[in-house]
Amino acid sequence: RERGWRVKELAVSHAFHSRLMDPMLEEFASVVAGLDWRVPRIPIVSNVTGAVADAAEITVPGYWVRHVRQPVRFADGVATLRAQGVDTFLEIGPDAVLTAMAAEADTADDVRYVATLRRSQPDVTTLTTAAGQLWAAGVAVDWAAYLGQTGTRPRAVELPTYAFDRQRYWLEDPQPGSAPERADAPSDEQFWAAVESGDLGVLGEDLAVGADEPSTALLPKLARWRRATQQRAVVDSWRYRATWRTAAVPDSATLAGTWLLLMAPGQEDHPVAAALAARADRAVPVLIPAGADRDRVARLLLEAMSSDARDAHVVSLLSLAEPREASPVPAAAEVSTALAVVQALTDVGGSGRLWWLTRGAVSVGDSDELADVAGSAVWGLGRVVGLEVPLRWGGLVDLP
Repeated sequence: RERGWRVKELAVSHAFHSRLMDPMLEEFASVVAGLDWRVPRIPIVSNVTGAVADAAEITVPGYWVRHVRQPVRFADGVATLRAQGVDTFLEIGPDAVLTAMAAEADTADDVRYVATLRRSQPDVTTLTTAAGQLWAAGVAVDWAAYLGQTGTRPRAVELPTYAFDRQRYWLEDPQPGSAPERADAPSDEQFWAAVESGDLGVLGEDLAVGADEPSTALLPKLARWRRATQQRAVVDSWRYRATWRTAAVPDSATLAGTWLLLMAPGQEDHPVAAALAARADRAVPVLIPAGADRDRVARLLLEAMSSDARDAHVVSLLSLAEPREASPVPAAAEVSTALAVVQALTDVGGSGRLWWLTRGAVSVGDSDELADVAGSAVWGLGRVVGLEVPLRWGGLVDLP
């Protein structure tokens, strides 16, 4: 302590590895001489020499007598393991004592020190954490044996075999000076400088305004117009501008191929179904009962698809069914139904796309009331499906 070292008194009967052990060495030698020695199957680093022990060296009683008496060359043992390429140390004991000492002996960043138990933490927590650390370090862990002790049955899941692109798709802030700045001509700068400063003399010369012409009335208007233009330019640079354009649809437009119309019972005479049937080359109604799960929807789709219609497109009218109350319960049920349809289409295969119709589920302005909460929830799901399975997703259409 006088030297500034941290010390701890050990609760032991003798100071091992010191001259205080001399009185017991003779009796200890006679005891170990009667033991049956075996050559170890795992290499052992000797605490007596600090090197990898020879099999013949550690299977004689005299070695263990020296082990009790001589200093522990722990740091040399760590250096020996590191020289042999060892980068993961596992301590099997009641506390993380040796791992801390090993970390002090070798401070390299690429070395892992794992303790199986810690006095201040639950045994299960430290053991499972140690197994995870070893696995992350590249050590082969028998997970089947480990999980078998917990009563669970592990199931292996195959990862994708394609290479990950590792590309970033976040929008980055533009770098300063990355975009060319638009500069005004010198004459423009002088003109607008005169407007902003209110210099009637310079402005009159630039505009060739006569002495009897009211330039004093023109200047304030130009100044206000200039300031408003600058403010609009600044605001426009902060946002995107959404514009609506009318899409012209020819009266003779037809839906080529086979189209499956998903309807709830009672929607057989729905005007939208009639309009789709009138324009499609072939329209096949498919009744989806309430609460139908993924498997049942898949069976209904297979029954409706003929052998030559595996590429049939699908239009869902399920969100147009009546009645519809605005509450979370029907919204959850409708999202569940939409998800079941998407999953069923994936199960049955084919190359057709799914279109989902709603009414009043999207608002495009303050005057456009949002009337269908459940349909809005389906729109949220549809945006995700469009990213997850883009080849099977046609889109969402909110009818007026």
